[in-house]
Amino acid sequence: MAAECRLTIVGRFLKSVPQIDRIRSAWKELITLKIGAYDNYNVFVDFTTEEDFNNVWFRRVILIEELQMWLQKWSPDFKLDEDIPIALVWVLLLKLPFHMHSWYYVRQILQDVGTPLALDVATKNRTRPGMAKVRVEVDLLKPLPKSVYVEQLYEDSPLKGFVQKLEYKDIPKYCKYCRKLGHLMISCRLLER
Repeated sequence: MAAECRLTIVGRFLKSVPQIDRIRSAWKELITLKIGAYDNYNVFVDFTTEEDFNNVWFRRVILIEELQMWLQKWSPDFKLDEDIPIALVWVLLLKLPFHMHSWYYVRQILQDVGTPLALDVATKNRTRPGMAKVRVEVDLLKPLPKSVYVEQLYEDSPLKGFVQKLEYKDIPKYCKYCRKLGHLMISCRLLER
């Protein structure tokens, strides 16, 4: 049953949801979708194509009537009082050998980090040889590795294996105590109580 919702995003407002017609009209020019208010703070957005879904999901936050709507990928574990710990981050692979700046290799290198989704334009066009940059879906409850070991399986390969350092950009703050985006445990108001 959850497969039917694979192209669903939950939009969460920090303040009350604007009128649903205003949300629909703000998105009408962009794409075709179905949108419905779940409660005073959450809306569910169903997309008809994976491309539309990814274009919105990659944005993370959308402004509607000057209100921020935080985007979360829907999951069967959705709970009103928790934010889903799945987030998009950029992973930088500094000094990755240039011949490995392809989707085939990058996807394999980052499989233990999360789910690789897309190369940035410079990596795709191979115009930045000193670094590959990849959009990856990560679980914020799991530690993000600082490096991965890349092994060459071909016997005649000049590289036998190497440690690839990883850097992360745009990691959202996520409190593991109250399970909310926007702050870390060290500044959690619920934990202070």
